[in-house]
Amino acid sequence: MTHDQLRQELHNFIDGKDRSLEAAGRLEVALDRLFPDDEEVADVVLALASYRPGGGEYLYDEAQIAKLCQWLLGRLPTRELAP
Repeated sequence: MTHDQLRQELHNFIDGKDRSLEAAGRLEVALDRLFPDDEEVADVVLALASYRPGGGEYLYDEAQIAKLCQWLLGRLPTRELAP
């Protein structure tokens, strides 16, 4: 997944277009691959792994993950970097 695709996935979660477990899984994998050495992003990956719609004990809900997605958008480059 490219940074642009990641940005779109984050927007889809924030906007409520796709807050499925599958969407969280795609974000989890992409973040782990794109930012393997970033400890703050690793914390978000852990939160995504603990996400369930509606939340629950020791689980993150939609609003909590959407807030993390918004935070991540602020950390991403504004355009795709050249290889």
